[in-house]
Amino acid sequence: MKKANSSPKDTTVKRSSTKSKKKKLNSVQTEDVLHSSHEAEILKLWTTQNVYKVEEKNAVSPTYVIREMPTPVDALSLDTLRRKIYQDIFLKCEMLRGRSVVYSPFWETFPFSVEATVIKEKMATVSGNIINFRKQCRQLYSEQLKTQEQKLQKLGIFADWTSAEKTLEARHETKLFSYFDRLRDTKFLRDELKLSHWCPKCASPLETGKTVTPVSNSVLDTYVKFPLNSGFEEFGKDVFFVARFPLSQLWRIAGMIAMGIFENATFLLTEFENQYLIFSEQQLKKFVDPNTKRKKYPVPIGKLKATQFNNCTVSHPLFSLTDLPFYLLPEKIVGTISDSSQKKELMEGIIPLNPAHHLLSYSISNVLASIDNSAKAKFISSTPTTPIFDETGRFTEDADALCGLKLSNAIQLITDELENRGGLIKGRKHKIKQLECQHCNGLSVSRPYRHWVFSITSSNIQEDVSNLPEYWAHYDDEIRGDIQSEMMNASDMPISSQRQWGIPLPILMCDSCNNIITDKKTLRAVRSSIRRGSEHWFRLSVEELLPADTVCIHCHSKDFRKEATYIESHFANLLQALDTSDFKKPIIGSCTNVTFAPRAAFLKWLRELSVLSASLQLSRPTKESQPFKFLKLNSIAEEVWDTVIEENLYKKYPADVLRLISIVPDLHQVQLKEDDTKQLEELIEVYNQKYGQLKEVLNQAVQLLSDLQNRTNSNKRMTTSNKPDANVCEILLKHDALAISLTNQLLSSVEAAYTERDFYGMWQLLLDFCRTDLQFYIEFCAAKKVAKGVVSAQLAFSSIFTAILQYLAPITPFLAEEIFVQTNSAFTSIFQSKRSQLPKISQQFDTKVEWESLKNSYQPKT
Repeated sequence: MKKANSSPKDTTVKRSSTKSKKKKLNSVQTEDVLHSSHEAEILKLWTTQNVYKVEEKNAVSPTYVIREMPTPVDALSLDTLRRKIYQDIFLKCEMLRGRSVVYSPFWETFPFSVEATVIKEKMATVSGNIINFRKQCRQLYSEQLKTQEQKLQKLGIFADWTSAEKTLEARHETKLFSYFDRLRDTKFLRDELKLSHWCPKCASPLETGKTVTPVSNSVLDTYVKFPLNSGFEEFGKDVFFVARFPLSQLWRIAGMIAMGIFENATFLLTEFENQYLIFSEQQLKKFVDPNTKRKKYPVPIGKLKATQFNNCTVSHPLFSLTDLPFYLLPEKIVGTISDSSQKKELMEGIIPLNPAHHLLSYSISNVLASIDNSAKAKFISSTPTTPIFDETGRFTEDADALCGLKLSNAIQLITDELENRGGLIKGRKHKIKQLECQHCNGLSVSRPYRHWVFSITSSNIQEDVSNLPEYWAHYDDEIRGDIQSEMMNASDMPISSQRQWGIPLPILMCDSCNNIITDKKTLRAVRSSIRRGSEHWFRLSVEELLPADTVCIHCHSKDFRKEATYIESHFANLLQALDTSDFKKPIIGSCTNVTFAPRAAFLKWLRELSVLSASLQLSRPTKESQPFKFLKLNSIAEEVWDTVIEENLYKKYPADVLRLISIVPDLHQVQLKEDDTKQLEELIEVYNQKYGQLKEVLNQAVQLLSDLQNRTNSNKRMTTSNKPDANVCEILLKHDALAISLTNQLLSSVEAAYTERDFYGMWQLLLDFCRTDLQFYIEFCAAKKVAKGVVSAQLAFSSIFTAILQYLAPITPFLAEEIFVQTNSAFTSIFQSKRSQLPKISQQFDTKVEWESLKNSYQPKT
């Protein structure tokens, strides 16, 4: 018998004909052999016979439940398949031991890949109809999920496939609503206003890094003149402070609260067209272009320091009754700005402060309170970050005379108005980076939105859970210490996102005071209105969602609006996992949870689940709030080969070969080349050859069994499974007993590999045994002529062959099932019976030595 990963020895010293057979086997053209398997018929057999009995497994307490992290629906990569095949081999091995294993695939919830495809292929647009857009996303998600299911089913994976449909049910979405409401009642949920990208054309928020794309555009610079109200009176009335605005952002002047100037900047007083204009030195350089045909430029007549504007104010160029103070931005503010483009903008010296719609202004406003105690700093940092346009893209009353105007139409009107007043100078074009909406390719703007965060840094929950021995008592020894340490790395988790497909957060805000509705009775009524699914959130008006007598508890207003915020997809995955976990179950009676995953990734996932479940415990003891009561982590290689398995490979190669590739242990150490798909196919071809050799041996075994049965005139195949060991030993001849003893040693090694979850080691042991020892035994049995020898051979070989098939079945189920069907008269599956046991043969000699001696002494007749 050969050890795993060892090269097969030449055991054919006296067997010239066997040697030629072996040479032929190694050079066999596997295409004809492999393509004869009937995978579709085998899949039909498993379905017809209900081999994986979902109903039974759900009706009784299972031995194991397989847990996994979210599975992508858009593509099946080798990394994903590796986890699936490891799980499936475990499931099938335990089935053959007579144990119950529950596996319900856990699919990712509302992945962005679906939304991106709908946008890219222009199936629907948000600006056209949000409900239709979401419908297209849901339909595509359903199609992709079913495609993934079909791929996994064709690879022979057993699972409760019907459970996947629950992720698309309205009832499931309503459950996630209720979790959010429960979190709002705890101390772990907080919301904060942050600037988000927003599309004026689609009238919807955009997700950073997902639904907005950076583009480089050539944009005209405009310079807006702000009349000085106080200061520099010695120059007369026509003194203006000039600030640069890209034309596409000219509308931002409507939301200005102050004129920010950097204290280290130099300013130039210039004379231009009978007016005095004050530029920052950097912005004047941008304005002046010696290559243009402009005949006249502002002529500098003096330098000014930022401190000279301390007591000055300017009038708003559009709203003449509004005065804007100057605010000197201290030098230490530079250290608080991490974004390089914002730092560059700060160095220009002039920042028209508009925290509600300008990222640099927002950053400045957030840090002022910690670095400056002046009255002006307090005014800026305490000014509410209120948008000047609503969710429909129309200016509000805060925009004064622009109220009711669509943002998309504002730039032209503002430009015309400023030019009529002589308050606008057009400069030259510059290349700047802008953000573009993926839905409509229009430019995005910034707008404040509430971002919800699951906050654990403000509480002691991570320390409490980490240091609670009872919480981790039932976890496997190998991960208990690691997960307790991992808990200390927990950080705040984002809950909300600004995408357009996902579960909306049922948040309603007062139009008058911008406060959120928190009344529990009202929230229950809202949840009841959308219990049939999240689409009703979009179909129903605010008046239809709220009870008729609803008023704001802060200002008694009856005017409310919906907040366009969604549950972030990763957080939705966590909630979904929690809903199907042991979170609500007592420790007593819980089954063992088993997972096959990269260690670091799973520990992070478990950390987030543990913190979330502990925060939702309410009246239950923390020690009983584990998401998984008993957990065994089987670590596999980290995700390093994310190559997608292309469709042609499924058609070209047997499913078993793709299963084998997934468990190759050193695959993650293979250096990926540029053409990783070609590299993958080359590797598949290697195992395709090995698989063909194995199948050839097994087909020879089937032929031998048929011959032995005919020679004994028996209509029934005999095995040792139902015979006492003593009786078996009386029937078996010495060499057949020796073969069973050798096989028992092999299976003992295979069991040891299984205990270590070394599935590749199992395969290698079985493959080497079949190619050497089983191949020899086939030839040896075929040569028997005496009746007693034939009966002994049939009994021994049939039992050995059945045992080998049962151990191969979890790894190569299609091959094992195909061979089993050929040798079994009943229309049943190999997985419908418990694994049979070979008798223990008591020998007074070394089995391996005797076996090698038998092989060396055997000389077949030619």
